[in-house]
Amino acid sequence: MTYLFKALTAAALLLAAGCQHRSTVDPAPASVAEAPPPRVLLIGLDGLQTDMLQRWDAPHLKALAARGVRAEAMIPVMPSVTFVNFYSIATGLYPEGHGMVANNPYDASLKAQFENATGPQEERWWQGEPIWVTAEKQGLPTAIMFWLGSEVPHHGIRPTRWSPYEHEKPYQDRVNEVLGWYDLPQAERPGFAAVYFDRVDTAGHYFGPDAPETEAALKEVDGFVGQLVAGLEARGLVASTTIIVVSDHGMAKLEPTQLIEVGAHLDLKSLVVPQFTGPYGGSAQPFLQIYGEGPALEAAFEGLKDIDPHVSVWRRGEMPAHYHFDHPARGPDLFVLADPGWALQAADIGGWRAPIPGMHGYDNLAPAMQATFIGAGPIFPEGQVAGPFENVNVYSMIACALRIEPAKTNGDPAVVAAVTGGRCPASAPPQE
Repeated sequence: MTYLFKALTAAALLLAAGCQHRSTVDPAPASVAEAPPPRVLLIGLDGLQTDMLQRWDAPHLKALAARGVRAEAMIPVMPSVTFVNFYSIATGLYPEGHGMVANNPYDASLKAQFENATGPQEERWWQGEPIWVTAEKQGLPTAIMFWLGSEVPHHGIRPTRWSPYEHEKPYQDRVNEVLGWYDLPQAERPGFAAVYFDRVDTAGHYFGPDAPETEAALKEVDGFVGQLVAGLEARGLVASTTIIVVSDHGMAKLEPTQLIEVGAHLDLKSLVVPQFTGPYGGSAQPFLQIYGEGPALEAAFEGLKDIDPHVSVWRRGEMPAHYHFDHPARGPDLFVLADPGWALQAADIGGWRAPIPGMHGYDNLAPAMQATFIGAGPIFPEGQVAGPFENVNVYSMIACALRIEPAKTNGDPAVVAAVTGGRCPASAPPQE
């Protein structure tokens, strides 16, 4: 994939200049107060498609972008759904490395499927090393509110502060709690903090990506982002805090006439199809991950491969190279994908419901699936626009901002260096 960074016409010179500045600056005199420690606040806005900020008014997000970097698009990992992408952002890994290959992945080696009621607290599902674990290992306290993967210990390490997910927790309470973390004594304040808001995704699903209700949801979360920034400013922490706003995916409009019935080709007594389980089993889905072997699997492939020109089917090991979810135990034996705006259903399974107006999970390179990235603070140049880049690069940006040694990721150091205008060299985090 080609990576561009708009408005940086001499990236190599900027990188060299940044390195020169760090090597030649004189030590601060003893009389000058010690500089505040670096901090990162990561804000997750579920379902915020990148072009929503171009179509609708969001003054606080746009102000943040104006003093930092906005990406033309951030490319989600595949499939373009919430659990998969927010965990890739946290770990810097593709799904084949961290194991969350769907919102409710199936593990063939365990013969078990992730359950929403218990899975968030089961360490076995969450592989890789999230950024808060990297920070805690290196002595930085962290505080996480509702980021996926934060409810389990990773090899015994947890965030300093975390809480189980509460979908109904009022957004104002979330903002107040996050700002309260920065009122703690200096040694207890989080070096890395993260908070999550679902509102735009929820509105996009139930009203559609272009609906006035979705626009209202964007304006609502924009206001809370504004409160977070203003709260940091009131505490004198804006200058030393890197603020990163990310979304997990975009949203496509689902046409109710564009449903493809696939149930006749699936022997669900012999095959496992996680997307067709649960209370709404058989309802419209953008993709299916099918697990099994033998005649039932072969019959599914033969029946689905030519079922409709808006459907693609791949066997394990034959999927597009940019999908990166062929996990050894959780990668599907067959992957069935509809085109954006189309969906797969099996209405006779039971638990079927009418299709909702907004859907995601489609090919991660589709324009409607593109996510949002905004970064402002010490590691970002001001008023720049970055070309599209993959979300697995965000972990390395956070590690750079915190001046900690990152774990191994699938990110591209050259992309991180370009997006940060050379402030994060390709080889190592910046030094004091």
